[in-house]
Amino acid sequence: MLNDRVLLPRLGQRNLNENKQKRPRASTIGTPVCHRKRRDWKDDRDLLEELTGVVDLLNGPYDYYDKGVYAFRQKVKSIREAGYEQSTEGFFLAMWVREMLSALLIRQGNYDLRVHPIVFPEDIDAVIRDEERKNTQSGFPQNVSLSLNALFPEPKLRAFALERMQMLHRGDLIAYLSALVAKEKESLMSLSASIMDLIHICEHKLTLRKLEIQKRFSVGETDLWVPRFNLGIEVRNSWSEKEDNEIVRILSDTNFRLRSKYLVLVTPDDLSDELFLHLRDIEKREVFDNLSVIRIGDFGNYLDQVIEIEKKAL
Repeated sequence: MLNDRVLLPRLGQRNLNENKQKRPRASTIGTPVCHRKRRDWKDDRDLLEELTGVVDLLNGPYDYYDKGVYAFRQKVKSIREAGYEQSTEGFFLAMWVREMLSALLIRQGNYDLRVHPIVFPEDIDAVIRDEERKNTQSGFPQNVSLSLNALFPEPKLRAFALERMQMLHRGDLIAYLSALVAKEKESLMSLSASIMDLIHICEHKLTLRKLEIQKRFSVGETDLWVPRFNLGIEVRNSWSEKEDNEIVRILSDTNFRLRSKYLVLVTPDDLSDELFLHLRDIEKREVFDNLSVIRIGDFGNYLDQVIEIEKKAL
């Protein structure tokens, strides 16, 4: 797998404190894709196999005969033999590992899997069951069956759902919910919807940091603008030579009109490496000395670095 995160050592080393640059660069915030939000089963495979490699290191941080380590190793072996692509156990185990890595990042500020071990419980199956329960039961106790009252507590919405369920699926609630998910997936696969989805994720990360947002949607200006930092945010989920010229024009006009201090071009996590590198090439040309090109999974880290740079400038 081509890794646009060549900027980091292998085996999962991260560092979020390198703010020596005048602007955040991908080289200071890039993280292995498989450590971030899951794109597909290959990310689960890469993450679990990477961690297994660290677990098996001679003189590494893990006791080879520890019961939890042994249980983890055996579980990965069984998942590998059955095949990652269809493995629900691999899905939920990788989800748990990402939670542990996030906790490490919060505690340490950075982590290296060769130095900072994860504590594996002896009962790995219980961990997998717990992750499945948390992520498929929507917070309901296991003994609560799906019901319209629980899913749609608002009476008018519940009445509408009941009507649609009866009309389209003969009262089958599971079929109705499956159809809703399939429809949403189809919508998100369209160009405009996926762009809006990216914008909403950016807005959410900005809101978490209490940063005021202006939606521009003006010709020649970036999609979002953060007045506090004179930060322009443009989102893209594709690349072509024509789009390349359009992006350069938008970034140039934003710099000229708004006197931007920072520019960032944000792409989906699952954009192909080939297209992402084409977009990264805009940054590498150094036409814009304030531009960073990153994936959405790194956008929060990017904002944190901007905040830190601005604090130090005060």
